Amino acid sequence: MARETCQIDIDQLSEDEWKRLQPLLWLELESLFDKDRVSPVRQKPFKPTRKEKGNGVFGVSLNTLIHRDQKVFTGKDKTLTLVPLVLQVILSELAVRGAREEGILRVSGNKQRIDALYDEIEHNFYRKPEKIDPLIKEAGVHDLSSLLKRWLRDLSQPLLTNDLVHLFFQTNVLPPHDQCKALTVLCQLLPHENRNTLRALLHFFRRVVEQQHLNRMSQQNVATIIAPSFFPPTFVHPPDHKDDMGAQTQMAAKCCQLTNVLLGMADSLWVVPQRLIEQGKIVIAM
Repeated sequence: MARETCQIDIDQLSEDEWKRLQPLLWLELESLFDKDRVSPVRQKPFKPTRKEKGNGVFGVSLNTLIHRDQKVFTGKDKTLTLVPLVLQVILSELAVRGAREEGILRVSGNKQRIDALYDEIEHNFYRKPEKIDPLIKEAGVHDLSSLLKRWLRDLSQPLLTNDLVHLFFQTNVLPPHDQCKALTVLCQLLPHENRNTLRALLHFFRRVVEQQHLNRMSQQNVATIIAPSFFPPTFVHPPDHKDDMGAQTQMAAKCCQLTNVLLGMADSLWVVPQRLIEQGKIVIAM
């Protein structure tokens, strides 16, 4: 493929442009898998759980959280984006106070304090939001990072989505160059709220890695800790490997490697080649 110098950030595309881009991205992905003789596996669409109807922030979908944010905070002094506000608040505080802390993300917080913080945020984030900011600012950074991992772990479907996470995982068999291309395509195929949430998380994790001379958290360290949140075992590990510790260890290593690649590509995952934008326009014109 010829070198492409004219590129655009996917967030600069309009909704119509993104929809026109999707079939072209799928063709790109299929060609990469076909090239390496890999049969892509897609899962069934996500079905909401009962908790989607509640008012909590843990164990619900990103889409539900975005709708709640828009309903509760529209017109107030809050930054509403397609990243759940609860995550924005936690990441913002960790970026200020936690990125330089030794062992951040690795060191566990105090279980009793984490549970108390969890309960307050779960029950009052939308009901009594004025109580949450002081709690976040007073919380220990290791308690907050543990809460962040818990929020990710409790998502009602994987951050990489139920129907795409297996495709993300399957890129582990592709050669490095094709793997990077496939991961970029998959990130751009994610729904807006998943893509923007992943982008915010990768940005924060990269900030942690940049401070590794202080926090002793290398990119590999961060990838090892975050991989189970990006690739939840219950969604990635096949049922017939449930009792096979060797197979589970091997799959976990592959998930760590993929997470490491995503961290390393954090800035380039969102760049769409101009040729695909132009092809999308041609397809519509035809």
